[in-house]
Amino acid sequence: MNEFSRIYRPEMLPKIRSDAIMEAAEGAPCTFRIASFIPGRKCAGNDTTVGCHLPIWGKGTSTKVTDMAVGFGCRACHDIIDGVDREALRYLEKYYGAAMLERLLKGLTETHALLIQKGVIVIPDGEIIA
Repeated sequence: MNEFSRIYRPEMLPKIRSDAIMEAAEGAPCTFRIASFIPGRKCAGNDTTVGCHLPIWGKGTSTKVTDMAVGFGCRACHDIIDGVDREALRYLEKYYGAAMLERLLKGLTETHALLIQKGVIVIPDGEIIA
């Protein structure tokens, strides 16, 4: 085991809180689109989109993960991700586990691209390539 792996603890990394990230979700498209995996369901519409914190490291009692792990999700997808719609979450985990994880990852990177496009995330020395 090298020195880095003995001291590296991702749960101790700093968390970002950003009103600009959370507010950018308003009216944005749902970047997750996982509700549509369930027969007869679809996304709830852009008017219900909010910033959804993904269930990754840093989540705990009375604390959310970093806002860098926020994707734009409609009400239906947000309820699934947060476990409010337990039946849908269980269904997706059972039948579409890998596809759901892929959509969450793609949704996160899609959200980051939208945040860059809106000027909320700025990467010094970064270049937007169309």
